[in-house]
Amino acid sequence: MTHSNGPARHGFVAALEPDYAVPPGETLRERLEELGMTQAELATRTGLTPKHINQVLQGVVPLSGEVAQRLELAVGIPARLWNRLEADYRTQQMRLAQDRAQAEDPEVAPWLASLPVAALAAEGAIPAHPADTASRVHQLLEFFGVANIAAWQEVWRKPAAAFRQSYAYEALPGALAAWLRMGELAARQETHGPFSSAGVRRLLPELVRLTRRSPAEALAVARRELAAVGVLVVLVPDVPGARAYGATRWLGPIALIQLSLRGKTEDVLWVTLFHELGHVLLHGRKGLFIEQDDADTPDGQPQVASGSDETITQEREAQQFALDTLFGETGLTRLNQVSTTTEALDLADELGIGAAIVASQLQARGVWAHAHGARHRRSLPSLEQLRNPAPAPRPRLSKQERGGGAPRRR
Repeated sequence: MTHSNGPARHGFVAALEPDYAVPPGETLRERLEELGMTQAELATRTGLTPKHINQVLQGVVPLSGEVAQRLELAVGIPARLWNRLEADYRTQQMRLAQDRAQAEDPEVAPWLASLPVAALAAEGAIPAHPADTASRVHQLLEFFGVANIAAWQEVWRKPAAAFRQSYAYEALPGALAAWLRMGELAARQETHGPFSSAGVRRLLPELVRLTRRSPAEALAVARRELAAVGVLVVLVPDVPGARAYGATRWLGPIALIQLSLRGKTEDVLWVTLFHELGHVLLHGRKGLFIEQDDADTPDGQPQVASGSDETITQEREAQQFALDTLFGETGLTRLNQVSTTTEALDLADELGIGAAIVASQLQARGVWAHAHGARHRRSLPSLEQLRNPAPAPRPRLSKQERGGGAPRRR
């Protein structure tokens, strides 16, 4: 298996940056005082003019690589240190100039207001402090992996805003973009094998059987097995305003499925996962697919909006793929013959799927009332428990199995 591209977070500034830039000339001035050397003497020793030395001290002219080499020989401080001081000085100058420009940019305030800053800080995606405007802008640009707000608009807002907006509760593009980015960063922490469409299809029967096991244990197995065939499944908490159950996209040659656990029941988890697998297997590598909810659907299932465009068609195909995979050739038809709890449990046993999935479909079809269906739909454990499930307890061995002799007669 191959490893992905590194950590999900990197080098966030955790303290206030100084609001001034220190030129390398300050260090040079201190060194001259230590040596008891005048500027004129340094000019003679380095072969530079006194004017040039004074301009370096003031930070007026850049301290070039050639000057750094001369200073190394004249004052005994390595050229690499002078080069580093010069680079730090110029970088800090640029940052301060950007901060001043951002303070005057009318787009900054509405951009910050459009993003779930508090939620990102609570999740550790950005630092909680410092929280001044300049620091927040820097943190968020680094989080999204873009150089400026204009780049963010192109890379993140446009795809998020262009996604289906026909729901009664419209998703907020900034929140949706933040949720998607969290998934992208989480994927970088995962290991995976090369993608294999045939490998994914071979796994489907096993994944269906997993729906009968405890969610934490089953999801851990599913994630491991799918990663081996090039499908990463990451769990990212719901971001207020994103309203997303799941999403599918491709990161280079690897398929990424992102789940929020919105809905909080095991049937929603499994139907969403199989729905996303439908996108992976049916719809190529260029699309971004996001499953959201609708205000008017009481059953807690991700919904397909009405319409006839390509996106809606693909969503319907993915949902049909999920149900066909879970229920097989005849299972959906046989739902029409089920009315009692016993019949529902018997059908789940026969099909080899979780009872909650049968219950949710009976509820969605209006066969069962919401309260009746809810009794058979178990809540999911916490996100942390799903991310890091406790190991299954080892069975207790008998004395004979432990090597302690024959079992006691009764």
